[in-house]
Amino acid sequence: MTASPSAFFSMAELAIRWQCPLHKVVDAAILGQLRVFIGISPVTCGHQRIGGLVQVNVGDMLPMFRRTGPSDETTTLRRIAPYEGGEWLYITEPAEGLVIRSIDLLVPGQDVQCYEDERDILRRSMHSAGAAPRYDWDAMYAWLFKRINEEGLPESQAALVGEIQEWFIRSSKSGKVPEDSTIRKRIILVWRILRGDK
Repeated sequence: MTASPSAFFSMAELAIRWQCPLHKVVDAAILGQLRVFIGISPVTCGHQRIGGLVQVNVGDMLPMFRRTGPSDETTTLRRIAPYEGGEWLYITEPAEGLVIRSIDLLVPGQDVQCYEDERDILRRSMHSAGAAPRYDWDAMYAWLFKRINEEGLPESQAALVGEIQEWFIRSSKSGKVPEDSTIRKRIILVWRILRGDK
């Protein structure tokens, strides 16, 4: 059975998927090539209430995506647009806006597909024949994003590597588990992005 395409991707997922620095994904969003959304509880914008999935302007939150030096873990969201698009609405209640994290930002799968098709991204890897991967990295990444979203980052990269090895032990049908060094190479970009490192 073929898996259905993802409805949304996080910014970090796209950086991994495209094997590029996070700021390249941010650049595409700033240039209007990718829309970015977040799920929020209802807020007041002037005379109307709006909530659920809303569009955000990544240009408003660049301190979370610095190219050099540590990035802020959170930023304050002060304007939004309806999911279907339209004019930007300023949040009037709560007056201080909403504190959000970069990990909660989502890019629609249809935008990702169009972006990849226009630039021929992934075409070679999607159509190349070859042996099945030795380890189920896609399933591991799905578990990893869920784990980080629910519990946050572990204290150290070594602790995260250990948790991933335990996941492979539980989930591997073949009984094969990647070595520490292999896992470290696979997660280093995720670790750096989420820690705000260069």
